[in-house]
Amino acid sequence: MNNLNYNSMFQNRKFIIRIPKDICNLLIFCLTVAFIALRSIVPFLYGVQLIFISYMGIIAIKKLNKIFATQYVVVYGMFFLWCCLSVLWSPAIDKTMAAAVSVGQMIVICSLMTLYLVSIEKIEKVLFGIAIASIIMIAFLILKTQPSEWVDVLTGSFSASSDKGRIGYSIGHHPNAMGNLCALLAFVWLYFYDKSKRKIYLVWILLLSFILLFTKSRAAILMLIMYFFGYIILAKKRRFLFIKIIPTIIILSFILYWAIFNIPILYELIGFRIEGVFGVFNSSYTMDASSYTRINMMKYGIDMFKKHPFTGVGFGNYAYYAYHYYDLFSETYAHSNYIEILAGLGVVGIFLYYILPVLSCIALGLNLKRTNGSLRKLCAFLFVAIIVRLITDFIKITYNDELTQMINVICICGASLINRMQKEGG
Repeated sequence: MNNLNYNSMFQNRKFIIRIPKDICNLLIFCLTVAFIALRSIVPFLYGVQLIFISYMGIIAIKKLNKIFATQYVVVYGMFFLWCCLSVLWSPAIDKTMAAAVSVGQMIVICSLMTLYLVSIEKIEKVLFGIAIASIIMIAFLILKTQPSEWVDVLTGSFSASSDKGRIGYSIGHHPNAMGNLCALLAFVWLYFYDKSKRKIYLVWILLLSFILLFTKSRAAILMLIMYFFGYIILAKKRRFLFIKIIPTIIILSFILYWAIFNIPILYELIGFRIEGVFGVFNSSYTMDASSYTRINMMKYGIDMFKKHPFTGVGFGNYAYYAYHYYDLFSETYAHSNYIEILAGLGVVGIFLYYILPVLSCIALGLNLKRTNGSLRKLCAFLFVAIIVRLITDFIKITYNDELTQMINVICICGASLINRMQKEGG
């Protein structure tokens, strides 16, 4: 080969594969790949976490004053300490220790992430890494899930309250968790599509929405709708919002409702499961066992809180109490993050866990009026991400969900950055 042609070919950037010089961002990306796509490969899952903690830990030691002055580190460090202290009043100490280790692991990782999340540019780099990780997840899911499983989801006969006949297990996710993951990842791609208008991003949104349907997760459908409608409404300053946008959303909602209950494929995937929820509000529908049980589980948790309002019954001990004192069918979590923490850690725990997300949500909401252009889009994305999480925590567990915790720290750091920028600009 002619050396001149050979050299010129590799001078063209299209043919160059660059290894990122930003090691922190690369490690965070590897973490997201491990949590989102490759969690079933255990050595990779824990190996990446060990490397990240070791590398970022060295940086943290050099910046001790900085890291211990961070709101996230202070507040969630206190939350973790309260979790550990609950060993003193927990009847099932082993459950408290297991839950505390799980939470502590993500608090350490997210605390170290705060050292990197110090600019808008770096926040967007991490978000884009999360989006790319979703492509790896899609590829791995297709590779690991047999065609017969996809067919069985459509053709099999399953109860509305059953976990069977749903996609996610093949790559280490419970179907509900898989559905929540797909909703959040589709939302991340929506944000980058709105910023760049690259049509390939729409492909990833459609694929993730398609996979979401096969998880048959009702909460995930609700999340996806709230993410998309919320962002579309808030991403730009709009005159006559209620005249233009709200009627459109109402019409689309009716179309979606009709499609879910009248298109056979959609009904088999999600419609029959949504009917079970209608039974909670309308006696003409039959409430499915899952919805009935979840309502009772919430009642049990509220009763635990009333009896132990300050300390709770001990972190991770809701399942123990519900089974031994309330005759729940098995030792299982509350299916509501608020109830789980309120019952387990009382008012102290619920305050420490939610104070920063709530304050960040308020700060982002106020800054929506002051921001424009790309900064407003990021502000809208973070606001919608955090408020949807605060709403849906009533019907799902998130304190031990890795991606939710990563998005949580991104929203908190992003809110602080945007707030500071607006104050300095003003």
